[in-house]
Amino acid sequence: MKTLEIDGIKVRIQIWDTAGQERYQTITKQYYRRAQGIFLVYDITSERSFQHIMKWASDVDEYAPDNIQKILIGNKSDEEEKRQVATEQGNKLANDYGMDFFETSAFTNHNITESFTRLAEQVLSANKKDLDLLRSSVTNELNLAALEEEEGITDGAAASQKGCWC
Repeated sequence: MKTLEIDGIKVRIQIWDTAGQERYQTITKQYYRRAQGIFLVYDITSERSFQHIMKWASDVDEYAPDNIQKILIGNKSDEEEKRQVATEQGNKLANDYGMDFFETSAFTNHNITESFTRLAEQVLSANKKDLDLLRSSVTNELNLAALEEEEGITDGAAASQKGCWC
């Protein structure tokens, strides 16, 4: 669990990491159904891990909601001397799938916050209509409560009968 602040909104994200293990494939498909954002991560020092991205992307397309947000991550950018996957290959694959692309290093923390923040921004943007409705609802309830209080509608008897505004 991680909390980020995006445009003044505190967003709590829950992160599941299957580390590309095929043994997790059946449960991973269940997580796709409820996911709003997914990182597809490969190791820049392993051509094999890069090749697996297409299979994972296919699973996401098949099992995840239509409006899921995706970002391609090339990890281990601190191991440039062992690189097997060029940055251009990552960029091309991300473009082909309509995703943003980051190269990161979990070891040095390079682009980690930036990639998580970008995915949270994309999820918020994709759910903007629902978020705006929620904000409007909360604002209207607060305005109604203030108006009732101002006009003395919430005297002792009425207040005790009234439930909460949640």
